[in-house]
Amino acid sequence: MAHSLNVDMNEVVKGGPGLAFIAYPKAVSLLPGAQFWAVLFFIMVILLGLDSQFVCVESLATSITDMFPNVLRRSGRREILVLVIAVVCFLLGLPLITENGIVLFQLIDSYGASGTSLLFIACFECIAVSWVYGANRFLDNIEDMIGYRPFPSVLKYCWLFVTPLICGITLVYDTLTSSSTNLNLEYAPGPWASRVASLLILTPLMCIPVYILLCLWRNPKGMTTPSSDLCQARPHEPRLTVCERVIIQGQEKPPRIAGDRDEKLAMEEISGV
Repeated sequence: MAHSLNVDMNEVVKGGPGLAFIAYPKAVSLLPGAQFWAVLFFIMVILLGLDSQFVCVESLATSITDMFPNVLRRSGRREILVLVIAVVCFLLGLPLITENGIVLFQLIDSYGASGTSLLFIACFECIAVSWVYGANRFLDNIEDMIGYRPFPSVLKYCWLFVTPLICGITLVYDTLTSSSTNLNLEYAPGPWASRVASLLILTPLMCIPVYILLCLWRNPKGMTTPSSDLCQARPHEPRLTVCERVIIQGQEKPPRIAGDRDEKLAMEEISGV
């Protein structure tokens, strides 16, 4: 491409959206049978976009369904929810095809879904789970769900030290090297771009203190108390194993603390001995 265009190599391929929609199509057009390869290339781009949307829409639909299970877990409600999400996302994407849409796209790509906000949320989440909630309690919850602890020593110390340290160092470096006056965008932004960039950074971060205040307002005394639905909410009671829970449920009896003798008697009753 550099030889055919008579330009330097660093001027041919650039990052950002121009790489996928300018550089690659130009490279494909120079191949033998360019039309065939161009069709395959853009079909690949469409399929990649659809696959990415499956993950985003499904994650959002599942989260909303878990928040309102009594309303959305009925027949036909989930399909309506997915349709509403798709329509809303379509309307929110319309500004990206306006005259300054490419600048807005770069702002969202650089500051909305990556960078400072994502690093801060990852660091805050890791500290909240491992230090506030407790790494051992979180491992107990995982064991209760899947029946075993996957790499307990490795995961525990990664949650406690390695991940917060890496995220914290990266966050500090990103904050010190970034500048609100120099957005470093491929296309020249307008004077409104810096304000939009600040808004995109602060909006995800504000969700954390807002939700904390909301929880304090709803339940000021019991916010730090684990829910009674969690099996580890009462640490003084021994936790039932998977086999013990199956035996108890097979007898259609209410949950209780089962021991070795209870398990043996229950197995004899089920087998008819």
